[in-house]
Amino acid sequence: MVGTATISIELELGWGLVRFDKMDKLSDDRTAETRYLSRLLDRCDEYDVPITFDVVGHLFHQDCDGEHGGPHDDDWWDADPGTSVSADPEFYAPDLIDDIRSRDVDHEICTHTYSHVECNRVEPRTVRWELDRAQRVHDAHGLPESTSIVPPRHSTPPTDALTDAGIRVKRVPHYDAEGQHRPSTRVQKLHEILLESYPAIEPERNDGVLETYSPEYTTLAVPFLQTGTYSPHPVYRSLPVRVRRRLHERKLRRGLAAAADDDSFVHYWCHLYDFANEQQWPQIESFVRHLAERRDAGAIRTLTMRELHEDAMSRRRSASGRGDWTDEHSRPTPHAEQPRQPDPATLSDPIESGR
Repeated sequence: MVGTATISIELELGWGLVRFDKMDKLSDDRTAETRYLSRLLDRCDEYDVPITFDVVGHLFHQDCDGEHGGPHDDDWWDADPGTSVSADPEFYAPDLIDDIRSRDVDHEICTHTYSHVECNRVEPRTVRWELDRAQRVHDAHGLPESTSIVPPRHSTPPTDALTDAGIRVKRVPHYDAEGQHRPSTRVQKLHEILLESYPAIEPERNDGVLETYSPEYTTLAVPFLQTGTYSPHPVYRSLPVRVRRRLHERKLRRGLAAAADDDSFVHYWCHLYDFANEQQWPQIESFVRHLAERRDAGAIRTLTMRELHEDAMSRRRSASGRGDWTDEHSRPTPHAEQPRQPDPATLSDPIESGR
């Protein structure tokens, strides 16, 4: 049997933190984030491992005046410093994007919206504006149209807005997959985060968009070690760091084993800042090497989110003998006009990392 592994990394920097007063989670002038991204890309080149980078569109800019229009609330752009990468590198990151694009490995750059909007907290027209602006930024920088999205903070964009924008695959919490359930108590959630293997779940097409499943909490980097500059919750700190690092490495490897054993799919994710420290990085560096070894042994494939969609279409055509992949093979969404809402308790849960 052959499993499939996907890695997606959220590149949002200040756009995902400023509205929650968490800018201090980043290093000064994002120097650590810049350094650790380069180290990760070096390892990916060494082992030929592709990653999907979900990038907030505004980070492509070298500078701006802070005025972008759109149907947002009047104060939305107050978060934009209206300066440049040299003045506020937390809000502009063309150098990071150039580093990704310059590598030997063909990494995917997909959309994380233009300004990190929570898609189910704004009007559908705002989501459409965000997706259109993000696609225009991609085009202006010579990138192909994004066919993948990671919605900010696990929010749920209107499906028609996604398909109209050319989006064909999105990452969603694994609790949304059939047969999956949220832990009913904090103790159960803690057990899941610390000890359980990451879920191996085949992506499924839902109203025209392929869903790839990953836990709400970070899985490439983990919430029970330092994330960015932040220490983990005190519950985790009761365990020695060396024990938590061993748990981290075990969870990363067990996810691959589960996918390989079940001929299924595992999706790892985190933010760039999450692993920009020495508590997280050694395990991730080791994992990239281990992933390549399992791939070279024929046990694992490594696919980006874009490739997941292409692979699903190919497998469906082969299985059905048809030339296309029609909605009769899709799982319908109950009450599709009502997007799924994230669990409010999950969004504020201190034992998870911020998203």
